[in-house]
Amino acid sequence: HRLRQSSRTLVGSQKEEREVARKGNLAHTAFVIVASVLLLLPIGCSSASSRATPTAGGQQSVECKTKKERYKIGFANLTEDIVFTKLVRESIERAAKEAGNIDLVLADNKLDGATALANADNFITQGVDGVIEFQTDEKFGNVIMDKFRAKGIPVIAIDIPMPGATFFGADNYRAGRLAGEGLAQWVNANWGGQVDAILMLELPQSGPIPAARMQGMLEGLQDNLANKVPEDKIFHLDSKNTQEEARRVVGDTLPKIPAEAHHIVAMTINDGTALGTIAAFEAAGRRGDVKVIGQNADPSGWPEICKEDAVYFGSTAYFPEKYGDKIIPAMLDLLECRPVPPSIYVDHVLITKDNIEQYYPGACKQ
Repeated sequence: HRLRQSSRTLVGSQKEEREVARKGNLAHTAFVIVASVLLLLPIGCSSASSRATPTAGGQQSVECKTKKERYKIGFANLTEDIVFTKLVRESIERAAKEAGNIDLVLADNKLDGATALANADNFITQGVDGVIEFQTDEKFGNVIMDKFRAKGIPVIAIDIPMPGATFFGADNYRAGRLAGEGLAQWVNANWGGQVDAILMLELPQSGPIPAARMQGMLEGLQDNLANKVPEDKIFHLDSKNTQEEARRVVGDTLPKIPAEAHHIVAMTINDGTALGTIAAFEAAGRRGDVKVIGQNADPSGWPEICKEDAVYFGSTAYFPEKYGDKIIPAMLDLLECRPVPPSIYVDHVLITKDNIEQYYPGACKQ
């Protein structure tokens, strides 16, 4: 009897120990989840920028430490040498003026990470309250954001994500896929679904997000072509985001493509690289061999899209002239501790000769 009683006592003790261990594991798991969520909060309206204070009724109210009557906001543009980015800057200037309580500090990152880092230091020196960052080199993103985080400065990053910043920009894969699908329909109808080679004018220095744009274009094309293009006929080229470099690398690549190949597709990261690609084909006397699809649909590409013998089939629109309409309100929300989604996306449309006047009246009359 005593043995059975001791056995029951031992079993009971073991059950209690297992229950204590289970509760401990649950508590540890809950702590890890909460800690992980806190780490993902964007800068601006975290617990570091607000605190609870008692009111007369004994209730708690939140004081937003970053809220002010007037704000100094820095905007570092990607470059002033591209039509698209000029339109972005103009839209932000307009929206800031319309807000009525913003002093805008402008800088030019010149497509260079080191310059973007120097501009970040200058913003901090000038005491900005928030920053809108448009910079291309992902290797500098962590360093730049570390400086802003140390000062508690909220950041919105345009097109190239930065850790801890609210993202604004393209739904890159979707934008690319729209272009690829549209071009595939044209190829199936006009070239019998046959493509001899594909040129991909990419931007590897900017990392995986713009790469998703190129992936979307390629998969949208390949998934809808009557005849899929083999891998050895796909050329991946580094455009460095400029018209001049695109012309150079395409010019260097064309001799590798047989002269009898008259069905060539070029898929480009933006309008400037599309124009550089077309220029390279013209210089080689092969304009009629290519059909180009691009991204951005800014005014620089409109004349080529509108031509009667257009080789620029179309471009996915990002509407840079409207960027400020979403970015400035989002920045004010961050500074005034209102909720802001971690990513804010552009609505995309594929612009071709068939619909360009619908979205940009007079585009083909320039």
